[in-house]
Amino acid sequence: MNILVDSSGSMKSIASDMVGGLNTLVDENRELNVLVTYSIFSEHYQPIFADKPIKDVEQFILRPTRRTALIESACKMIDEVEERLAAKPENERPEKVMFVIITDGLENSSAPEYTKERLLEKIREQTEVHNWVFLYLGADQDAIAVAKSYGIAADKAVNYEREAAGMASSILSGKVRKMTHSAPSAVQDIGFNEEDRKKLKD
Repeated sequence: MNILVDSSGSMKSIASDMVGGLNTLVDENRELNVLVTYSIFSEHYQPIFADKPIKDVEQFILRPTRRTALIESACKMIDEVEERLAAKPENERPEKVMFVIITDGLENSSAPEYTKERLLEKIREQTEVHNWVFLYLGADQDAIAVAKSYGIAADKAVNYEREAAGMASSILSGKVRKMTHSAPSAVQDIGFNEEDRKKLKD
């Protein structure tokens, strides 16, 4: 499971809710055979840890700032994950890869060479060739439209209100469990349903 979280524009209380939710996600799933990679971004991309067994994950961190280099950060994290997987012996590579983007802001700070088209192509390749599952959770935005512009399917994107950050993490926890119990051929069925969307509006 690869988690990329936006730390730009988050008020301290919101950041605290999201970090608390991610910590709960981990605590609820420590028995699973899952490796976690975690990075944050604002105007800069910052890897925090990589390929850590979920049972060994300690506390998440989030450092709120003001800028959002979403496209650049997503491109860099995809490349890093792909390179680490390619370096592993084939029998050690995970059968299933989930890549989660969580943001409460819109792109406004990526370097010019990191275009929307470049990210879209990377996501399309990893989805179609390597069967990665991309999920997009966007606060206070049209998350489905934004995700679609990056090549992420509508059923794999959900909008949540800032006050529902904890609920968003709880719903994500369910997707992680479903991923671990799904056959590789069925992982693209993982997404957000109407019940999920209703919970994030209530």
